[in-house]
Amino acid sequence: MAKQKAIAIEYGDWEESYAKLSSWLTHMQNHSLGSYFQILHDDFIVGNRVSREHRQFHRVFWTFGQCKEAFKYCKPIIQVDGTHLYGKYRGTLLMATSQDGNGGVLPLAFAVVEGETLTAWSWFLAHLREHVTDKNGICLISDRHASIKSAVANEALGWQPPHGYHVYCVRHIASNFNRKFNNAKQKEMFKKLAYTPCKHVFDQNLEKFRQLSPAIARWIDRISKEKWSMAYDTSGRRYGHMTTNLSECVNKVLKDCRSIPITALVKSTYSRCRKYFIDPGRQAQRQLREGQVYCSKLVTELRKNQEQACSHIVRVYDIHSTRFEVEETFNPITQRGGQKWEIDALMWDHVTLAQ
Repeated sequence: MAKQKAIAIEYGDWEESYAKLSSWLTHMQNHSLGSYFQILHDDFIVGNRVSREHRQFHRVFWTFGQCKEAFKYCKPIIQVDGTHLYGKYRGTLLMATSQDGNGGVLPLAFAVVEGETLTAWSWFLAHLREHVTDKNGICLISDRHASIKSAVANEALGWQPPHGYHVYCVRHIASNFNRKFNNAKQKEMFKKLAYTPCKHVFDQNLEKFRQLSPAIARWIDRISKEKWSMAYDTSGRRYGHMTTNLSECVNKVLKDCRSIPITALVKSTYSRCRKYFIDPGRQAQRQLREGQVYCSKLVTELRKNQEQACSHIVRVYDIHSTRFEVEETFNPITQRGGQKWEIDALMWDHVTLAQ
């Protein structure tokens, strides 16, 4: 009680905060081009009658125009997650997050709802489709929460192929495995298996994992390999993202905001996104003035790959240049190298690597 009084002194009265929410979001929408919000209310019952003077808060969804615009130039992945609010009035904060080309976290949308229910997730994902992005081929990464799975399965929401492809967070699956089997070593085996890029090696190690016990075999067989393994991400839709780390980064940034009145919470998402809007934008403008064509992370990776490529020998296997042998020269100083790979260069932007 004392903590809530202190919070009220700092951020305003809890009840008044709900009353101020609409006006603040309207102000934000008017001054931030492309932003959108929706607030839902329920009837407020006094005795057996519906009050004409009061309404009861139900849900709110909001997204900032700058984030929506930035996502047009990002890889088509979205991570969604939910976290509990623990102030005077409880609820759940839902978040959708992506990543820009420089590796920066990009918050896309937020909602405060009654809990991680099917109707709440359906409402959030529908708004994400209608008011944030209409891109096709988006890879949607989440945990295996039953409400998310059911919401995504609803074709009317726009997250079924070819519009969206739903896959699971490996860390959440590993945690579920450990809760069920209580074996940290086997949990690490599963995580290593999930990150194995070579399909041939994956299939061999998956069979070894299944042979640990009939119960483990039944458990892993119930989850489609395409939903959790790098090896069966055959179209490269994950872009290497195997977890919901991006959403959890935003969650950590907002951790101290989850116990404050709702308008203060919404304001905090905006003020903390402002740093993302301004600082990287200034940095990008400076780099463009200096003649830099690509973002810093890409330039660093290209230089790194060029340096490593100097120690590789590539041999073409066929006239169509679709099969290659890559040999890494042996370095006597580091005692590394000397390996060979066969590479199939497919029509997609990624390659399948077979040792």
